[in-house]
Amino acid sequence: MFSPKSFLRDLCRLPHRGTARPQSTEAARLLQTYLTELGAAVRTESFQTPRTYVTVVGWLIGGLLVSLALVPVSGVAVGLVWYFVWLAWRYFNWRYSFVTRFPVQHTGHNVIGHWPAQMAGEKPLKVILMAHYDTAPVSLLYSPKQQAGFRTSLIISLMLMALAGVVATAEAAGAGLPYITYARYALMAYFVLQALTGTAGYFLTGYTNGASDNATGVAAALATADRLRHDPNLDLEVVLTDAEEAGMIGAYHYVEAHRKSWNPARTVAINFDTLGAGKLTVVEQTGTLETLRYNNELTQIARQLLQTEAYQNRAQTGRWHTADFDSAWFVRHRIPVLALCALDENGQMPRIHQPTDTLDAVDFKPMHDAIDLAEAVILVMSDER
Repeated sequence: MFSPKSFLRDLCRLPHRGTARPQSTEAARLLQTYLTELGAAVRTESFQTPRTYVTVVGWLIGGLLVSLALVPVSGVAVGLVWYFVWLAWRYFNWRYSFVTRFPVQHTGHNVIGHWPAQMAGEKPLKVILMAHYDTAPVSLLYSPKQQAGFRTSLIISLMLMALAGVVATAEAAGAGLPYITYARYALMAYFVLQALTGTAGYFLTGYTNGASDNATGVAAALATADRLRHDPNLDLEVVLTDAEEAGMIGAYHYVEAHRKSWNPARTVAINFDTLGAGKLTVVEQTGTLETLRYNNELTQIARQLLQTEAYQNRAQTGRWHTADFDSAWFVRHRIPVLALCALDENGQMPRIHQPTDTLDAVDFKPMHDAIDLAEAVILVMSDER
């Protein structure tokens, strides 16, 4: 029988699992081993990705700064400013942005285990259990004080980027001089400060160990699969994604590669992310400026279960607007998805993207609660369909 705690010890022995690093390759092999022992047909799917969001931020801020600097030289620079504003707008609203394809690209690997349905006749229910196994760069923006205002800070930055486009356009047209030029310089200084704040932790410290974020989610996905894999009515798939911390890139490639083959009426997904501290939370809403709402049958079943005696003191509903989850791509394509995480009394995820995210700090209770709830939700869904 699969032991989440034993698995966590094995996975967290690695110092980190940064995308396209040797440690990530070793982690992928370990995941394949565990899936094989659970009787799954195992495969990997490769895709191209930046190693971290640091590369993406570098392109966005660097491109914006160079374009703003060139505004007095050429009117073409104004178009470049707006181009980088548009790329940033999409990326930080958790949509596909072509900036994720800018150099330097590396190869990431999603690890997938599949248990085909054994039933004959009626089409089975396809169940996707998902969690990302890569770890995050250390970031000052995710400290407890910064985490509380992360969304507001991001919205302000996006608004100032849009303002930079307006300022560049006005200066190229000769309007408001010389004050509009001073505004351009001020905006450039702000963007430099933001870039330094967002990436300094990585350059100084490197990656987190990622015990809570997201070894606990991977353990929950595998444990849930272990409970459901003998159900003949389920076409079960565990998808362990890479490059989530670079912008949910592994999940994007997985969904784009397979969504046309899915029957929307008989496909559901559960995403497990950061279950090592706080209280199990059924996510109802995410997003930055664009709100993503989890209004679907799977989430409705989870809400109903939370009202029962078995779960009313073990889990809660909540919102998460500090970055997003792999489940965002399912929401955008209207595929029923349940997003599970753990939040503390302040609605935050303790220790994420921090050097303190280690196994000795993990509380196993929300992870086990997530496994129980996920199993219960799928069994209800299977009976209803």
